[in-house]
Amino acid sequence: MQLRPDATAYNVVIRLFCMKGGMDMADKLMKEISLIDLHPDMITCFKMIKGFCNAGKLEDACELFRTIRRQGFSPNVVAYSVLLEGVCEYGSTKKAMEVLGEMEKAGGSCSPNIIPYTSVIKTFREKGRIMEALWILDRMGACGMNRHDEAEKLFRKMLATGAKPDGIASSITIREICWEGRLLDGFCLYDEIERTQYLSSINSDIYCILLVGLCQQSHSVEAAKLVRSTFKKKIRSKAPYVGKIIEHMKNSGDKELVSRLSKIPR
Repeated sequence: MQLRPDATAYNVVIRLFCMKGGMDMADKLMKEISLIDLHPDMITCFKMIKGFCNAGKLEDACELFRTIRRQGFSPNVVAYSVLLEGVCEYGSTKKAMEVLGEMEKAGGSCSPNIIPYTSVIKTFREKGRIMEALWILDRMGACGMNRHDEAEKLFRKMLATGAKPDGIASSITIREICWEGRLLDGFCLYDEIERTQYLSSINSDIYCILLVGLCQQSHSVEAAKLVRSTFKKKIRSKAPYVGKIIEHMKNSGDKELVSRLSKIPR
C-alpha cells in the first residue's frame, strides 16, 4: 500500500522548513503540493511569505502574495501586515512603501492601521531616514491617527544627528507642543532648532503662538528672548497677537521691548 501525505502533513513540513530558513525546500514542497491537487492553508502561505522576506527574496514573497490573491483569497489588513512586516524586517524601504501604498489604495478591510505604519516608520528610522519617517507620520495624521509623540521623538533624533529640519516639520512640531500647553518645551525646542541656523521658513504664526503662550505662563525671560529674535529676523508679529504680547511684556519691566512692540501696526 502506497502512503500519500495529506494537506495537513504538507503544511506542517513546509512550516518547519520556513522556520529553519530552508526556503528552497519549502518552495519545492509548495510546488509539489499543487501538482497533486492539494492546497496549503493561509497560515502556511503567510509563513512562506515571511520566510522569503527573511531570506531576502522579496519578489518571491510578493509573487506568492499575488498568487494566493489570484486563487480567490481576499487579503485583509492582517494579510498585508504579514507581507509588510517581512519586507520591513529585511529593511527594504522601497518595497515597504509599495506595499503600504497598495494597502491605502485598496481601502476597506485592507486599510492600514497603526501597526503597518509603525513598521514602516521603524524601518526608515533604523536607516537614519528621519524625514521620510516624519512624512509617514503625516500620512497617519491624514488618516485620523494621532502620533505626535512619535513625531516629536523622531524630530529630536533628527536634530541630534545633525540633520537640518525643514520649516514645515519644525512648525508642525512646535505647534503641537504648544497646543499641549508645553510652552517651555516648545521654546527649548525652538532654541535647539535655532542653533542649526535653519529657521527662516518657520511659519510666522508659530512665533506668535509660542510667544503668547510663554507670556501667559509667565515665562518672561524666554518671551523677551523670543521677541528679540523676531526683531532680529524681521519677523512681524500679526495684529491679533500684538496687544496680548504687549500687555504681558509690560509686566516684565522691559520698556525697550514694549516700545518697539507698540510701533507694530495693529
